Amino acid sequence: MSAHQPVEIDGLTGRVIDHPPTHKRYRAKLDTLIDVKKEMGKIYREARTGLIDSQDATKQVWMLQAIGKVIVDAELEKRIELLEKLSNG
Repeated sequence: MSAHQPVEIDGLTGRVIDHPPTHKRYRAKLDTLIDVKKEMGKIYREARTGLIDSQDATKQVWMLQAIGKVIVDAELEKRIELLEKLSNG
């Protein structure tokens, strides 16, 4: 029995019944800007069709934008380091 998971007490026996988590862990490949773009498109389509709330979609896309910025910054950092190595000979 987990403290973070809902349980039920059986009315006849008094036993605790564990319930499985209601959320599956979601994994999306987010290693490149193309990956992030695909995930944003997926979220957009889910919001348009009503599968997810538009406010939740907005939050998720905002997080993906932050991940995209980190990808760009990391790539720029690698390129600058390479240029510095090449210029120092």
